[in-house]
Amino acid sequence: MLFGSFLNGYAFWLLLGVALLISEFFIPGLVAVFFGIGALAVGLLTLFGVIDSLAVQLLSFGVISLVALFGLRRHCTRWLKGAVAGRAVEDLDDAGVIGQRVMVLTDFHDGIGDVQLNGAKWDAESSDPLRAGDTAWVIGFSGIVLKVAARTGSAS
Repeated sequence: MLFGSFLNGYAFWLLLGVALLISEFFIPGLVAVFFGIGALAVGLLTLFGVIDSLAVQLLSFGVISLVALFGLRRHCTRWLKGAVAGRAVEDLDDAGVIGQRVMVLTDFHDGIGDVQLNGAKWDAESSDPLRAGDTAWVIGFSGIVLKVAARTGSAS
């Protein structure tokens, strides 16, 4: 009966809520925090005598947690992680390489070769038949591989 009274008490819900909120720091996924909010809400409602029975507490915990999870998660995820969807490639080009002229160092075989940009050798891809000594322009990149074309503005 001691466990039943502890489970039915506000202290259990408040401790569970705090534990779930703290667990989010160690296992981030932006899920436990909403169940922590649900547990804290049930603990406060129990403390102030709004809800009393264990069945109502469990039901309230489930409903509040799920409403918080599905209602707030999208907003919190966007706030915590930021939104970059829809940005132009030029906005993502922090190094300023798009549109730069490069010197082709090796002949391109199967669309793959090496170019020189700002004194450094880069791996590159191109749909154009490029030969060593040609000039090309950077039209994009994928990780550390440059996408180049024989003429500026060409699509590969």
